[in-house]
Amino acid sequence: MRSSFGRSAITATGLATLMLCAGVVPTAGARTADVRTADVRTARTPAQAPQPSISDTRLLQEINTRAGHRRTTQSESIDIQRVPVEVLTSDTAAVAAATRRLGGDITGTVPGQLVQAIVPVDQLDSLARTPGATFVQYPRLVSRREPTEVANPDTVAAGAGAAGAEFGPFTAQPVSITNAAAWHSAGITGAGVRVGVIDYFDLTVWNIAEHGPVPTVANDHLFCRDSLGVAVCFPDGSIVNDVSGGNHGVAVVETVKDMAPGADIYIASVTTASDLLAAVDWFAAHGVAIITRSLGAAFDGPGDGTGPLAAVVDAAAARGITWFNSGGNDAAGGYMRFTATDVDNDGRMEFGPDGDELLRINHDIGPGRGPACNFWFDGIRWSNDWYLPAAQVTDYRIEVYESTVFTLGQHFNPSDAQLRRLDFDGDPTNGTQQVTYDSNQRTGAPPLEAVDGGYCVTNNEASSFLRIVRNTATPTGAVPDTIEIALGSSAILESDYSDAAGSAAKPVVDSRNPALVAVGAVDPAAGSTIASYSSQGPTTDGRIKPDMSAPSCYALVVWGSCFNGTSAASPVAAGMAALLLGRGLAVSGAPLAALTKHLVTDLGIPGPDNVFGSGKARLPAVPTGGSTAPGVYRPLSVPTRLLDTRTASAVGPGNLIGAQPISGLLDLPVIGGIGAVPVEATSVAVNITSVGSVTGSYLQAAPTLRSTLGGFSTLNVATAGQTRPNFAIVPIGEAGSISLYMPLGGNVIVDLLGYFQPSGGPRPEGRLIALDPVRVLDTRPNEAGPVPSGWSPHRPAANETVRVELPATSGLPAAGVAAVVVNITASEAGAEGFLRAMPTGTAGATTSNVNYLPGANSATHAIVPLGADGTISIFTNATTHILVDVEGYITNTAATSSGDGQFVSVPPGRAYDSRTTGGIHTGGSARPVQLTGSAIPTGASAVSLNLTTDQQQAGGFVTLYPLGSTQPRASNLNFDANRPVANAGLIKVSPLGGVAVFVNQTTHVIIDVNGYFTGPA
Repeated sequence: MRSSFGRSAITATGLATLMLCAGVVPTAGARTADVRTADVRTARTPAQAPQPSISDTRLLQEINTRAGHRRTTQSESIDIQRVPVEVLTSDTAAVAAATRRLGGDITGTVPGQLVQAIVPVDQLDSLARTPGATFVQYPRLVSRREPTEVANPDTVAAGAGAAGAEFGPFTAQPVSITNAAAWHSAGITGAGVRVGVIDYFDLTVWNIAEHGPVPTVANDHLFCRDSLGVAVCFPDGSIVNDVSGGNHGVAVVETVKDMAPGADIYIASVTTASDLLAAVDWFAAHGVAIITRSLGAAFDGPGDGTGPLAAVVDAAAARGITWFNSGGNDAAGGYMRFTATDVDNDGRMEFGPDGDELLRINHDIGPGRGPACNFWFDGIRWSNDWYLPAAQVTDYRIEVYESTVFTLGQHFNPSDAQLRRLDFDGDPTNGTQQVTYDSNQRTGAPPLEAVDGGYCVTNNEASSFLRIVRNTATPTGAVPDTIEIALGSSAILESDYSDAAGSAAKPVVDSRNPALVAVGAVDPAAGSTIASYSSQGPTTDGRIKPDMSAPSCYALVVWGSCFNGTSAASPVAAGMAALLLGRGLAVSGAPLAALTKHLVTDLGIPGPDNVFGSGKARLPAVPTGGSTAPGVYRPLSVPTRLLDTRTASAVGPGNLIGAQPISGLLDLPVIGGIGAVPVEATSVAVNITSVGSVTGSYLQAAPTLRSTLGGFSTLNVATAGQTRPNFAIVPIGEAGSISLYMPLGGNVIVDLLGYFQPSGGPRPEGRLIALDPVRVLDTRPNEAGPVPSGWSPHRPAANETVRVELPATSGLPAAGVAAVVVNITASEAGAEGFLRAMPTGTAGATTSNVNYLPGANSATHAIVPLGADGTISIFTNATTHILVDVEGYITNTAATSSGDGQFVSVPPGRAYDSRTTGGIHTGGSARPVQLTGSAIPTGASAVSLNLTTDQQQAGGFVTLYPLGSTQPRASNLNFDANRPVANAGLIKVSPLGGVAVFVNQTTHVIIDVNGYFTGPA
């Protein structure tokens, strides 16, 4: 049966009870802060809607409790005059100020989402009417253990694990399952990586041999904040040992330390959303790069990745943190979604075709299932009303009955009179008892009820029964509500009605942020089957969840033989990420998340799905360093398209087709693929075009697992949908692939221009001879630039081809030239289109070099073989002016044999960034920049780089030329105001490795390098 829950001083042992039983109002619930006011259930029109008042069930219960303390005792430590609240608002600054004026003390905020405060009870109605305040509620508990995760009574003896580089004498099974053991053997342990664990802890079971040094306030590795006052923290900020299951957090730590034995662990315990944000700030201040949180939380948004906890995730991502979270354990009876119907028009929703108006919920309070007080809701919501004005939102109340007498029939639908009379054996304890949740949606409450609602079960034979009643009529013409019921306990919904699909749309898990990784559970750990309990997507807006899966149900010293649930899966993925970060394979935040989600074994439906996500965590073989042998260039006579992710024109390896557009990270095989690049090739020269990007962002082309994901950019996209090309020389990575990374996704085209292969010594052909830049074509009449002989300067028309002559003044020799290195710019375009550079006389080409938009300058580098007459040609499919600058040439077999000009790849990385060094470049200035001295050796003749501008004050251009040379009439990059843009370059450097960077308008300049060309021996 149900025992009422009153607020009192809570011991650590009682924390779980609070987590289960918060939010009980054993009456129909009042509408205002004066709990004596009668409930009004008549339909309201918008014109009759009352002013907002306090209707949050949990808050009303708290007010009742405090009123009772006023009447009965003064001995307990409780403030009867003031109450903790959260005010939902998008204007946190204004609401915080108003709260202070009403005598409240601000205890935390989540900017743009809520203000947390302690407020005088008699000011609550005034607070609810504050402009900008959407709803006033009791602070929601955001940290609670998921059901199905129960410590086994057995223990695992230390010393049973495999020997090796692992931390401690015992090693958990996922270390071998994920191939982390091989990385440990190679010395990759996550050393120097700081990992934060958010959980509840019992530090009395902390085992230094297995978990490392005990985190404390004194050693600055422990954070605790408890705004709910439920005895999670001591006054000095240390953690109260949670002996009622607190080895959960310590088990998470043990998993992380097994996966990444070199990681440094920081821990935090919190209770509310603003507490969680404070923990994020603390982690960031201590250099924590990875968070793992194996906890659940009740509904706080519509399931589309918005809400207070989603905002906290965004804040962590903005601080460069990668967040791993348990995906939830609600797939096996913890979740239900149905369309609200009321065929008999009695205001009670029907749960199925039999017209049931009561939904049975079966308790699970058997041995080992934790405290008896184990029934509560994560909430009941109807998210299709979430963004409607209050006057258009359906107002439901939730009634919950507990009884032993309803359990015989699966479909039982008693009347109100029957519910009141039922007492089969004369024992009133076997009758029914009712709990009601009834916030007022018509005055600002979200379309959400029973959040954190629950009660204590004392009879193993009892079941709970749920009824949903509409208080006000659904507005005329409205779409029927889709109602979701989520349990937060070990109870399960009647099997006829529970759903797995959609159960993952919970706070944090449903985040849209690419730095968040929701992890599902594969159970048993070494198997390939998703756990029956592992929550599944999609989110309410149709996105895939979980993001990936990892092993669950494995032995730990602190837990026993089966640490299960998605709680066990999340730290496995987080530990794997620590190894990747320690190896320098990604920047923390979204890039590290993308790489971790990418390194999986695909299970279930091919490609990402709502059961396994991207697949089960699996590290590849330990990456090698790649070849640094000097190489010569082999141009293709006609460029070849390697990849086009657009559905209408899809090109690429079979395993990539159908997975368009790119969502995060994609590996593109280049050796032995479409372009017939030989196995000994070290790098490829490609033209990459971003088409239809989801948002303004960047694209990175990198050697697979041989550079830092997110550490540099290849091209920048200013706005969603913009078409933007760039040339790149990309070293070939593991498995003969290059990787393409777009943080938020989009379509990509990759055209292969040629490749580099080891020279084996001096050679005549395939070498780059870098030149001081020289303009060889400018079709603009007012510039009087070079044009072909007999050709009058004009803006080329659509489908016109312009021949580019290469005079001796360009620095090209009369013989020994196979191809020219050029920068091509489209300017003053009259329509959207593209330029194609090709040897004069070539037919049948289908690729492009420059894609442009009307009125915007666009440029890219290219290596273009010469035609039979020693010239190249530029085709445009729309009207635009064309500019071409020569920056060097590739030799052929008629050249003198030499070791100069051979290409050596280096791990791509950032060489210069004025945003962090030197400050913004002033318009009209030339600044010296040193490019050699680290990855690029002194004596290099040229550098392969990518040039980017940012925060431009006006449209302009950038020119790079060897330091000490005369500034040429040429450009490497053309830009518009306030739109980051990039362009590649094979740039000649001075004998000491310097270049001059000239800008004609004020802008920041960023230079990333990926290789160099050898100079004189």
